[in-house]
Amino acid sequence: MKRSTLLSLLFFGASVLSITGCVTSGTHEKLQAELAETQQTLKTTRGQMEKEQADCTKAKEDLDGKLATSAARGQQLDTDLASMSMKVNDLMGEKGQLTQKQAQLTEQQKKLLGQVAELKRMRAAAEKRSADYRSLIEKLKKMMDAGTLQVKVRKGNMVVQMASDVVFSPASTNIKPDARDAILELAATLATFKGRRFLVVGHSDATPIRSARFPSNWELSSQRAVGVVKVMIEAGVKAEMLTAAGAAEFDPLVDNETQENRTTNRRVEIVFLPNIDELPGFDQVLKK
Repeated sequence: MKRSTLLSLLFFGASVLSITGCVTSGTHEKLQAELAETQQTLKTTRGQMEKEQADCTKAKEDLDGKLATSAARGQQLDTDLASMSMKVNDLMGEKGQLTQKQAQLTEQQKKLLGQVAELKRMRAAAEKRSADYRSLIEKLKKMMDAGTLQVKVRKGNMVVQMASDVVFSPASTNIKPDARDAILELAATLATFKGRRFLVVGHSDATPIRSARFPSNWELSSQRAVGVVKVMIEAGVKAEMLTAAGAAEFDPLVDNETQENRTTNRRVEIVFLPNIDELPGFDQVLKK
């Protein structure tokens, strides 16, 4: 019931009480009944209002509870959001680190692949050299068995050695006929090694020589190397594949204390020069 209606009833009741002394008995009873009815109505209305008030209070309490729960939930969500943001930042940092590590691993993989390729290339070159050497030894076996020449590995290079006493007369650069035939045969074999360069080196013993033509062993050993080179060119070896040099007495095989040792040191060597791309890691050295 509305508050204005309740006030009207109260006013009416008060008015009735004020005039009870001026009315008849029947009217009084009627007014008493109406008053009782009004009081009952007021009581009922009051009960309803109290119930509505209690309902409103309970509803308010429920709403306050829900609001508090929502606020707590909101705070929790804010906390969760902040935590998730931190985790996202951490994950982004880890992602950056992983990306960097992946780039490093990729670079390492490229280096390893390059090293593997280089090792394969070096292995192929070594296998080719081995095949060349085996082929050379097979082709020169008859001359080796006859003692005309020797094939050795010296200072990391394959070397064909011929004794100077077999090739030259004493203190001379003239090649003996038999030796010339041997050099021609050797040169014909070496000419089959395409892309290979050869260093022809003359060697003497420690006995000094002093003549108008050969003031020292340098001149004698160099001229003997040049003479062998010319014969090799006649046999078909390209001139650009050959280099002549003299070492005089300064690269002995043994000491020069005995005649036999001096004979051993007097020799002509044909050295198989390595191709620069066969040297292990040489391209990396140049890059650095």
